[in-house]
Amino acid sequence: MKKTILSVLLLLFVVGFVMGQSSLSGEKTILYLIPFYSKQYDDQAVARIKESQEMRSINSFQLMGFWAGAQIALDEFNDDNVHLNIIVKDITDNETKLRSIMEDRELMSQVDLIVGPFFSRTFAIAAQYAKEYGIPIVNPFTTRTDILRGNEYVYKLVPSLETRAATVAYLSDLYPKSHIILYADSTKHRKEYHAYAHYFKEKNIPFVSLPLQSNLVSALQPDVKNIVIVLNHESAKMLMLSRDLIFKSNLDNLVMVVPEEWLNVPTYDIEYYSKLNIHFFSDYYVDETNEKTQVFIHNYTSKFGVPPTIEAFSFQGYDITRYFVSALFNDMDLDRVKTETIGYHFSFEKIPDGGYENINAQFLEVDDEGIKNVGF
Repeated sequence: MKKTILSVLLLLFVVGFVMGQSSLSGEKTILYLIPFYSKQYDDQAVARIKESQEMRSINSFQLMGFWAGAQIALDEFNDDNVHLNIIVKDITDNETKLRSIMEDRELMSQVDLIVGPFFSRTFAIAAQYAKEYGIPIVNPFTTRTDILRGNEYVYKLVPSLETRAATVAYLSDLYPKSHIILYADSTKHRKEYHAYAHYFKEKNIPFVSLPLQSNLVSALQPDVKNIVIVLNHESAKMLMLSRDLIFKSNLDNLVMVVPEEWLNVPTYDIEYYSKLNIHFFSDYYVDETNEKTQVFIHNYTSKFGVPPTIEAFSFQGYDITRYFVSALFNDMDLDRVKTETIGYHFSFEKIPDGGYENINAQFLEVDDEGIKNVGF
């Protein structure tokens, strides 16, 4: 098994660069700028790997799943006789190397879409070149909104943290009476805390801010829907808070919005959590019962010998390629794109004098039957 995993991933590592040598003759040309860290590749380190999960500890393989997922989407286009030219470049935080690529006007005159780079500083540089050339450029992972300002060619896929606050505000509007409690007792989620607090203050939405878990139960109000936003994912505190709320609160009047990490701890129990009416946000959540998801998993595993995972960015690579190549063939009119994505939920909004931001924050809830998207 180890040998199979290594050989498949090594094949992926080579393929990414061989495809980058293809001639510029396709109907549409996609330029991927992915950090493969090829100069850091170490045969001996790879030989010591025992499990496929350990591959992600090696820089050279961290984004290999993204590229593998993209290849499944490209295979689908090939099956549909869609002609594409694919160029893959290894771009990390090396600004000099990036500029040498972006300043190659013969190359860039053929490019129709840029995916990446994946780091903030190099993306900002590439985005300015994309603006100059008039090429759409996609940022897969950042929540920063400044990359959109003054550049109508940028597409930001992860919704801003303010979108989460807007979703909770809309949720509170659904109840005749509601009481929002914002609980954060550490600096780890300080950025998200400020996004919530700023939005609620700006929209004149009443809320209570708590820095201590011990005050949370006493802050709950009777006869109203208490919407508790918890910005803490430490396992011990999570379990203590869950126990306190189950035994000391009216669960019928409780809605909890917690970090997605709550669902990843070993003590997670869906029946236990469903009592707390738990909700969470996810930048990319995969429903493995979905038929399209199952087809992708089958095709990915058949091709590469290992299953796709969110942690390896397999689904993200597929979604981005499938969606944005489809957009290219619809002249970037996103209203005409009918592609069904797997992990992302896309709904783009153009900011004034700037680019396009995905405003579809995936909001999910846990009930007795499992996890499902919240529909408003």
